[in-house]
Amino acid sequence: GVWTYIGAAVMLFGLCFESAADIQKNNAKKVNPKRFVDTGLYRIVRCPNYLGEMTFWTGVVLTGIGGLQHWGQWVMALVGYAGIIFVMFSGARRLEIRQNKNYGQDPEYQKYVKTVSILLPFVPLYSVEKYKWLVA
Repeated sequence: GVWTYIGAAVMLFGLCFESAADIQKNNAKKVNPKRFVDTGLYRIVRCPNYLGEMTFWTGVVLTGIGGLQHWGQWVMALVGYAGIIFVMFSGARRLEIRQNKNYGQDPEYQKYVKTVSILLPFVPLYSVEKYKWLVA
């Protein structure tokens, strides 16, 4: 059905977004390996590769809408999806802790983390470090 096509498009977008973020980070680190990355997609969110991954799995869920029949299938699909989202936020937390150690004294980094959301664009969530339950 239509959800299959919508989901596939969302999956493709997520895959491209994640890949572009990884390429941009790799290129930026070649130029300056000691500096945090705040260019390209890293201007939108601090973990664009994780955002791309979440977008991909959102597409997977959307492709399944037409095939999920029984409430148990819906529960399993949504629990699995929630698990992926949890893992991505957990990864963002680990990355934030590591970056705070590496770049925490840099005034440019301090400005960056206060103005660019960690994982979700347009959602003013600038830190997840304090959420100790985000451990996967």
